[in-house]
Amino acid sequence: MKHLILIFGLSLMLTGCVTATLVTAAVKTTAALVTLPVKAVGAAAKAITPDGDESDEDEGDPEE
Repeated sequence: MKHLILIFGLSLMLTGCVTATLVTAAVKTTAALVTLPVKAVGAAAKAITPDGDESDEDEGDPEE
């Protein structure tokens, strides 16, 4: 009977650890999925907008 109580108690504690691990994994996955579109939009915006350094080089130096 003591072994049964011990096994039951341990299983409840381990279930808590497994639940915490699963919740942590779910939160990390959700955060990764949320940041992915933001990074994609940022990369697209950077690719579309012209770089300021290139336009300065094309115009030439006014002191020359």
